[in-house]
Amino acid sequence: MKKERAIFPLERITEILTRPDDFQLIERISLTKAEQTWPLQLSSPIGDELPIVFLDTETTGLSEKNDTIIELGMVRSLYSPSQGCIVSILDVINLYEEPTNPLSKFVKRLTGITDEMLHGKFIDDQLVASWLDNDPMIVAHNAQFDRPFFEKRFTKLKNFSWACSANEVDWKTLGFESYKLEHLLLRLGWFYDGHRAVNDCLSMVWLFHLLPESLLNLLSKSKQKTIVVRAFGAPFSVKDSLKERGYRWNTRINKIKNHWYREIPEKELIKEKKYLDRLYNLGSKHAHYEYKNSRNRFKD
Repeated sequence: MKKERAIFPLERITEILTRPDDFQLIERISLTKAEQTWPLQLSSPIGDELPIVFLDTETTGLSEKNDTIIELGMVRSLYSPSQGCIVSILDVINLYEEPTNPLSKFVKRLTGITDEMLHGKFIDDQLVASWLDNDPMIVAHNAQFDRPFFEKRFTKLKNFSWACSANEVDWKTLGFESYKLEHLLLRLGWFYDGHRAVNDCLSMVWLFHLLPESLLNLLSKSKQKTIVVRAFGAPFSVKDSLKERGYRWNTRINKIKNHWYREIPEKELIKEKKYLDRLYNLGSKHAHYEYKNSRNRFKD
């Protein structure tokens, strides 16, 4: 089971009062409390609101091929694109599904989910589809992980716009050293019980509510077209150079043969081709280029 959070040291109140500069206060995100009710207004509407769904999954493991969703959390909200703010939370849902095999000790310890909690549970496909009416943007904090799992389970829900709050926000420019959700919120003075799907979703909403500039950053980045550059035929001798430039090694079997790949903004393609040509034997001629937008980004 998950480790219990330490009890607040009330006996140190006097010490805190005498040395306030040596302490920091963090508070539980109220949205994640069981007694919270919906809908909830966070900002004043101005009339241009659009639907947005925050989504998170908990799974039996990290392999999209071998593992499955055991918990799906979704938070249906409205946001103002012109103001760059979350206007309201309309509803919240948390669903469970029993896997074929018992959960591993690691998953139980990480999530706090038990086999008993999942027994006999099955996620209703039509219910999930209804939550995506009106073609909302879907936001996950690790869309590269959540989207393939989601679309493998819900095969008819594959054409939505997805955005990633971890990798499509310039957190470093905003003053953060890490893009981990728990770290971002701790820096702002808030905590929540992580690795439970709906809590992660609500915490994403709260993060964007606290930092409207991060939502504007996400909206801008998710609209940009990008290109996945797949560098085939690169010799072993250039692997360190490719790593330094941000390329990663692809070893997916039954998909595409092994290669190095990197996703870049569309405007940087010419520069990237010149780089590959200089690096090895007209590398750009051997490379493949996949154009991406929010509809097909973060897929396999």
